[in-house]
Amino acid sequence: MTADEIYLKIGQEISNVIESGNWTNARLEIEIVGEGVVGYTGDYFANNEQKDMSVENIDDDITDWLNELHKVTTEGGNNKWNKAIFTLTPDGQFDMEFNWDQELHDQVEKLSQ
Repeated sequence: MTADEIYLKIGQEISNVIESGNWTNARLEIEIVGEGVVGYTGDYFANNEQKDMSVENIDDDITDWLNELHKVTTEGGNNKWNKAIFTLTPDGQFDMEFNWDQELHDQVEKLSQ
């Protein structure tokens, strides 16, 4: 699966779980905390109010998609990241911001010993 295909699937899942037809943008915050271990939370804005996204209703396959995205985007040691924010607008436009959180990395390393 390509990164573009994964982005499309993530965007569709976010759109599927938003509980309002009148929303302006949505965010899925992602953490890759280990080999195959992914965490995510989300929120969206509707009627100028921030609301929690029902991430428990997102297809369970999203974990596989996010792991695949991490693998594809970090191949060759480039673009090292363990946190990301996927932002979506109702017209399908999206932005993906990748970040490295050294503190998260250190915490995961410490717990794995």
